[in-house]
Amino acid sequence: MLSEQDKILRLVRRSKLFVPVNREKFVAKAWTRGADCIILDLEDSVPPSEKASARKMVKDVMPIVGQGGAEIQVRINREFEEEDLDAIVIPGLVSIMIPKCESADEIWLIDEMVTRLEKERGLPMGSIQFDLLIETAVGIVNMESIVKASPRVVQSSIGGVDLARDMGYTRAPDLGYDQFSWAAGKLRFVARAAGVQASGLMPQNDVSFTDTRADPEAILQACRRSFWVGYLGTAAIHPVWCEPINEGFKASSAELDMARRVKAALEEAYARGEGSVAVEGRMYDVANLEHVNNVLERAEFVARREAEKAAAMAAVGAHTQVDSQKSKP
Repeated sequence: MLSEQDKILRLVRRSKLFVPVNREKFVAKAWTRGADCIILDLEDSVPPSEKASARKMVKDVMPIVGQGGAEIQVRINREFEEEDLDAIVIPGLVSIMIPKCESADEIWLIDEMVTRLEKERGLPMGSIQFDLLIETAVGIVNMESIVKASPRVVQSSIGGVDLARDMGYTRAPDLGYDQFSWAAGKLRFVARAAGVQASGLMPQNDVSFTDTRADPEAILQACRRSFWVGYLGTAAIHPVWCEPINEGFKASSAELDMARRVKAALEEAYARGEGSVAVEGRMYDVANLEHVNNVLERAEFVARREAEKAAAMAAVGAHTQVDSQKSKP
């Protein structure tokens, strides 16, 4: 059985790109963006008048956006959750993003509905995961029970726009602090204790999730700072974010090199009967060995995920080339 730490390390879902199901031009290009995960959105990006038709599109859209190796997630509407679940719990769905989570009871009920649909449709029981959005004051207060509500929960994040509305926040850069800092900090600890990944950007960054004009280097640095404090990925509403997100939420070459050196030095020290060792003027002991082992193990899972996506992209390219040759007179 995997430990809580192993569950967190193994899940590689750094970049999660929102794609409106009903926008054909976005759907057509989504698979080329390099995202670890595509979030097919049935909620905020779909107007009320189109929700019913968008729901019916999910089945046909899934194979299009997934052909580049991205996992498929769908964000549902809480007010139409039964109708949405009935349409999306099908082969190819990896995860469901549940917005506006406020209590464990809500998660249990959705878990029961998904379990019933998995059974009825011959899907592996318990295979569909949950990604929780906590977006209200009530949700923040109940966060601990929410993230522990179901074994399907693997990721959770703070929905900043809705939380700001619920709290009456105004984004004012001259405040000297970020209004989301406390909630975001709480999420990192609560999620880690539950064996759930915390997803998002560290407050007080120079870029915002909603910024479509952000410089890729600024995005990269924001992601790296967030990675250093325990986040392992974030969502994006613009494809320009995907590449810097993927790069920012993984250990750099220098960090991996240092981890290997510390690991080797500590193992040599243990062989000599010593419990600690100095590397480049800093002392390291058993706690550091556990940390560098986690860093190196996580890097292996990231490399494996990147190889899977590269293989999928190459396969699409090969098929396209074959089809092109067949179409020639």
